[in-house]
Parts: sequence; structure tokens; C-alpha cells
Amino acid sequence: MSVDQTSISESGLPVLRLAPRRAAQWIAVLLLLAVLGTALILEAHREMTDPGDSDAIAFVTGAHLVISDPQHLYSAQAQERVEATLLNISPADRFLNPYPNLAVGALLLSPLARVDLQTATEIAVLTSTLLFALAFLLALRVLAPVRSRQVRLAIAIATVLCIPAVEAIFQWDSLMTVALLGSVLLADRRRYGWAGLVLATLVIKPQVVWLVVPALVAARSWRYLAGLLVGSVGLIAASLLITGPQAFIALVKLVAGNYPGQSDSSIGLPSLVSAVTGSGEVGFVAAACFGACAAGLLLWRRDLLRGQPVAAVAVGVVLSLLCAPHVTTEDFMLIVMPIALIARRWPLLALGEAVAISVVEIVQLQLPAGAQHLQPLVLVVIAASTILSVRPAMPAALPAGRAGSARLNRGPGVISS
Repeated sequence: MSVDQTSISESGLPVLRLAPRRAAQWIAVLLLLAVLGTALILEAHREMTDPGDSDAIAFVTGAHLVISDPQHLYSAQAQERVEATLLNISPADRFLNPYPNLAVGALLLSPLARVDLQTATEIAVLTSTLLFALAFLLALRVLAPVRSRQVRLAIAIATVLCIPAVEAIFQWDSLMTVALLGSVLLADRRRYGWAGLVLATLVIKPQVVWLVVPALVAARSWRYLAGLLVGSVGLIAASLLITGPQAFIALVKLVAGNYPGQSDSSIGLPSLVSAVTGSGEVGFVAAACFGACAAGLLLWRRDLLRGQPVAAVAVGVVLSLLCAPHVTTEDFMLIVMPIALIARRWPLLALGEAVAISVVEIVQLQLPAGAQHLQPLVLVVIAASTILSVRPAMPAALPAGRAGSARLNRGPGVISS
């Protein structure tokens, strides 16, 4: 064999060694897509065939009331009456799956009131499925800094299609995730005002975005914050215009009468407090304390987020989920942004945490009802990783002349000029 042939064969060995590894990575990605995609399809089929055993009944009820009787949109009695009619059951059964979201959300759903519950659920589930697909594509855009295509795809699949998210297709989370990712992409282009307006979509469920406000204050991103506040005030004002100011009191009564008892099944830290004390009200009080501590910490360590609006949004979202008293499993879909921020620095850690969301959900379902509190621990780990990923990376050793410039390098959430 000639010298040239020997060198060619030796240079080809690394390629041959890499080929099986790459094939194994692609197989793992496809398996992950197959498993989570199947879970999405099965849940979509279940909700379309049995809309009464899903949140569809609450949303379609809100769609009916916002047209026929908007002043009583948040009346428990009015909702019970409409749900009994939709389900063909007796009002004496006192069945209630409450609609607690903003009236503009019910108005958005109002076309569903023109058809029967089955058809309305089919339309909504198909629309939500399309939003899942759009969220996946946007997640890939946000994850663009991750070099490995396989890791990038796996993280997007594991977060957008995580088991907790696909346990409820007809929900706001697919729309909110699209809005969250779209907002971040607008911020990447320095269109902060529009980014804030788009982010205001999340105020439909304010508990998932409440700590973004102090995070943006800490980042000193005033245009982003102004857009968020203007959009939120606009949505709230429009809702009050639809229902009347008195509906706010009815909404507070509806939430107070139904959700404290469910706080022990939330995915945030207050659920642990509720489980230990046996009191949902204590869980709500703990949520206020956790939120105040988180906001104080953000403002105290504002140097960590200063000039990093994207990082501020990611940190604000994960802390909102961690500290809120009523955050359901499907809200885990919003973790895609914090995970994406972690992936910009530690891709494999981000992938592991993304997969852990589904694994923990599967494990937790095998435990007794009183012991199903693993999800808050996962959120704690993701929140800690998100905050640590914001810290600027300092090289191990730099000449004295370059050390000062290194301190100016910010974390992965900085917007490049």
C-alpha cells in the first residue's frame, strides 16, 4: 500500500467511527419524537371523543356565557347551568369545571358557542395541535445557538411535547408558548415594545408571568416592560368592558371557592406547603411569600440580569411557575424558554432536564396520590440552572490586560448589537 493510500485510509477512520454515533443520536431523537408524538395523538383523540372529561367543557361554557350573559361570566351558578346543558345532565348534580380566565379569552373562543360541544372540542383540539407544531418550529429558532442539530431537535421535542404538556391539549399553553417564544425572537431583533405586547398574551393566566415584571425591572429593559404592562392593561380593560367591573368581584369569589383546595396538586413550591399543612389557603399565603422573596432577590441581584432582557424573561417565567399557588402540569410547556437559555451554555444539561420533565411525570403517576410531589423539585433544579446560566462565563486564566474586558462579557441572555 502506498503512503498516499495509507494516509487516506487513516484519515477516514474518524469518519467511520463517528457514523455509528451520529446514527445512534438520530435514532434516539426519532424515538423521542415517536413516544411524545404518540402521547399527543392519544390525548387529542381522548379529548375529542370525551370532551366532558377535559377542560373543553370549561372553555366552551365561557364561550357561551361571554355571548349570552357576559355579566355573569364568572358566576358559579351560571357556569353550572350551562355545563349541565352541554353535558345533558341535571343541574342538581352541581357539576362545575370553572372558567376563570380573562373575558377576552372567552371572546376569542366565542365561535365555539355556535356548534355543539363535540364539534367545538374537535375544532379546538385541532387548532391547539397546530399551535404545538408552531411552538416547536419557534423553539428551534430560539435554540439556534446550540451547535448540535440532534441536541437542538431533542430539546425542542422534549420541552414542547413533554408528557405534562400533552396531558391537556385544549388549553391555553400552546398559544402562550407561541407568544412567549415569538416575544423572545422579537426581543432578539431589539423590537422590545412589540415583544412586550406579544408577551402580554400570557396574562390570560397571570400566575405564569407575574414575576417577569420584577425580572424586567432588574434587567432595566424599560421598553420591554412598558410593552408588557400596556398589553396587560389593555387585555384587562377589554375584559372589564365586556363583563362590567362587578365581574372582578365574581372572579375573585370563583377562584377563592374552587382553587385553594387544588393547590396541593400544583407543580410549584406552594403545593408542598399545602401538602404538609393540609390547607390550600396556607399554600396561597406561602405563594405570596415565595413571590415576594423572589422579586426581592431579583431586584437585589439586579446586576445579574442588567442588559439581558431575554434572560430576564426566562428567569421570570420559571420563577413564576415555581412560586405560583395554582400552576397545572400543562404549564410545564412554558419551560421551553428557560431550558433554551440553559442550552446556550450547557446543551446536554438542558437536554437532560427537558427529558426529566416527562420521566418524572411518568414516575410520579405510579406513586400514591399523597406522594405525587416530584414536579416542584424538578422546577427547583431548572430554576437554579436557569439563574446559573445567566452568570457571565469567566475564562480560567487570562492576561491581566484582558481580564477587565472579560468581566464585560455577559451571559447567554444578552442581546448582541
